[in-house]
Amino acid sequence: MSQLQNIMKELRDISNQIVLLVENESWDVFDEIVEMIRLFGENIHSNGIRTKEDVFKLQNIKKDNKKLFANIVYDNLQLLIKEYESLIAIQHKNQIVFPFVYLGNKMAVVKQHDENYYFLNEVDLEFERLKSTISNETEAIILIGYGSGTLHERLSKNYHVLTIDPFKLPSIVKSTSVLSFIESGKNNKSILQSQFQSFVGLKTEVIKHPLYKNTLELLELLKLVRSYLNECHIDLNTRKLYTEKWYVEYFYNTIFLKENTDRLVNIDYLKQKYNGTKALMIAGGPSLEEAIPYLQKAQNSYYIVAIGQTVKALTENGIRPDFVISTDAGEANAYFFKDIELDVPLVYSLQVNHQIPKQSKGVLIPYADSQITKELLAYSKTKFNTYPTVALAAVAFSYHLGFDSIGLIGQDLALRNGEYYSASVKQASSTDGQFHDMLYDIELNNGDIGKTTPVLFGFLSNYQFLIKTYPGLSRKLINYAEQGAVIEGVTYEPLETLKEEPIQKQNIEKVEEKEIYIPIEHVQDLLNSVIQRLQNLKQKLYRIMNQKAVTVNEFEKVLRGWDAMIETPSFRSHIMPLQLVNLLIIQNKIKLHNRYNQTSAMRLSILSQMFDAIQELENQIYTIKQTYVDNNYAKNKR
Repeated sequence: MSQLQNIMKELRDISNQIVLLVENESWDVFDEIVEMIRLFGENIHSNGIRTKEDVFKLQNIKKDNKKLFANIVYDNLQLLIKEYESLIAIQHKNQIVFPFVYLGNKMAVVKQHDENYYFLNEVDLEFERLKSTISNETEAIILIGYGSGTLHERLSKNYHVLTIDPFKLPSIVKSTSVLSFIESGKNNKSILQSQFQSFVGLKTEVIKHPLYKNTLELLELLKLVRSYLNECHIDLNTRKLYTEKWYVEYFYNTIFLKENTDRLVNIDYLKQKYNGTKALMIAGGPSLEEAIPYLQKAQNSYYIVAIGQTVKALTENGIRPDFVISTDAGEANAYFFKDIELDVPLVYSLQVNHQIPKQSKGVLIPYADSQITKELLAYSKTKFNTYPTVALAAVAFSYHLGFDSIGLIGQDLALRNGEYYSASVKQASSTDGQFHDMLYDIELNNGDIGKTTPVLFGFLSNYQFLIKTYPGLSRKLINYAEQGAVIEGVTYEPLETLKEEPIQKQNIEKVEEKEIYIPIEHVQDLLNSVIQRLQNLKQKLYRIMNQKAVTVNEFEKVLRGWDAMIETPSFRSHIMPLQLVNLLIIQNKIKLHNRYNQTSAMRLSILSQMFDAIQELENQIYTIKQTYVDNNYAKNKR
């Protein structure tokens, strides 16, 4: 029998004798029971009798009303027994939250380690205190800590709520709105970011459970949630700002490819072609500067895969990349290639600024990273994920080629003297390398603690997604940034360990394709197919919006037409990305209306957002179509 079970037996034996003790007026024995409850209650933070002050107050009650005194002692003894029952239920488990009920009150024990646990009792007063801190404008809450579930349940009556606990939870309480972070494992980021999409457009607060202790696990979870939420917002805002630009670039680049198929290399043929060799992926972090001398000596021993931002810095120092990879649609990205004779293979996503492939003199290796680019590059079976940074895309490409090891150069993901870019890359860059005022502490490869931004911290977690996606990748990766951030699962080695024995590098041999089919017209037709439906729905919205009020029936009728449109396969695959953010906002507002705020004002607001989204979508499709028309006109004119 364990120590906990021995205590339980003793407490139950005493409980069974309470009535007899009252009948015999054995009040001295009651004093001993009170002291026992205080000692055991103090250890586990039981409510009622756990301090000497509690005992003193109880003695005063005893003087005035012995029956009341006996009832209080009995109730606290039963509570103590219930708490020890919950501890016994999880005595062989750690890092777990165990809810239970005592006399109709929901409680929980939070157990971190064998000797580290505490109890929660989420009383009404605690909820009122928490509610008073929430802004009147708040529509959604991310609650860190489940406890007994009382706060989650009561908040869910007024807000869209996601509760995330740092520890394990019983399966009976877990749901789509109650998650255990520790049990999500390596999937935690993708799971959370998927959940965060339901918060887009809603005024959201991230709140710590007021009764949870500020442990390292809890504070780390708070930091991660805020970082992931921030990263999700950045990603969606980027999509909102640039998706139309990406579509335009898709067609510029595809038209250019169709005119230059003699330079095109199918990325399928490069898969695992470089087994037995090693690569260095060159990024533009601060450590690139100190790596340059080592790269000058080692460049003939490794295949150099350089991201676009580093091309100037490398070529000016006599280092010739074997591959250059670029993904950014911005005009600033083309600046990195200005005045450079780039005669090496260019690897790129179709969303890249079209001036870069046009300026390139080497072979072209485009790849698909979305449904629409997969259709435009119909000749290729390879599809990468869409990555938030070109460095991650470069690592994925290097893995595709089959290198035995992939060294990371200049991939600091941490600030040095408040800056992220190396001096030479910053000089060539149109930005100053600053990302965010908020900074996080981060462990560095040299053992020190450095600083990083939420954006860079997000890139660090993206490496975990990459490692999970590609089997064996973590064994291939080597980080050479001494003052860079530790990437979990990736070995660090100093620059001095770079090899200098030359290897015989292979040239890319172009494989003649029987037929390279690039179906630009087909994809254009898919875009055109939705225009009539958009116009019909916009007319209905216009008529209803002129009314002063919108009934539930009228609203639901419009929603049926809206749902029919967005559920169309071609709309979801080709059109939805153009308005993804606005569509998420609309869908989230509809759910909010249906659950909490069924007012005519809310309905009018949602319909107005629908109207604006459709009008913007029509303009976007026109702009994209015009790209194709203008290119054909310019071609015919030549």
